[in-house]
Amino acid sequence: MGGVLPAASWLSVGTLSSYTQLFCGDTVEVEVYDHQGLVQGLSFKLHIKSDLHGEPQNWTRDLAHYINTHIPLMQAGKLTEHGLITAYRGNEIFACSNSGICEVVINYKCAAKQQHRGQHNNQGYDHIFPVDHELYCAGDRVLHLATGKVYRCKPWPYTELCRLGGNNHEQYEPGLGLNWHTAWQEIES
Repeated sequence: MGGVLPAASWLSVGTLSSYTQLFCGDTVEVEVYDHQGLVQGLSFKLHIKSDLHGEPQNWTRDLAHYINTHIPLMQAGKLTEHGLITAYRGNEIFACSNSGICEVVINYKCAAKQQHRGQHNNQGYDHIFPVDHELYCAGDRVLHLATGKVYRCKPWPYTELCRLGGNNHEQYEPGLGLNWHTAWQEIES
């Protein structure tokens, strides 16, 4: 799908994470904000219908297509020299500059993981850091072996910081990073 997106009349207001794996039963919540707050009429949910649909290249493309089809004040895709295309990865969200839209926030409700967690984990934590860090959700309990402590991922807008793991994002590493308190809460044992 290609389109024309004049640079002067559109603003970048969000990005679709092309690395977040979701599963059947999960939900992607798209919250649209203007300068007064949440715009309920433009916000929506995408329900993941299968594990295949939850693959990053599939759900992000479907979400971009939904925006382009149903929300006239916004467009999603990758800006190229040929115009706006809905890509398999790296879709950006744009809003018409006179729409008043200033931000689009993507939240993940990982129902499938919550169900699996309840059935299989009685250890007091859901993950061992940094294993599957890109799947962490608000409220997830993460054991950090270096500190021997368990940390809870804070709710939006900090959840995305919990998902940053590995060598490039040590500042949010639970218990050790310079800014770990921003994303995590230590759970008292």
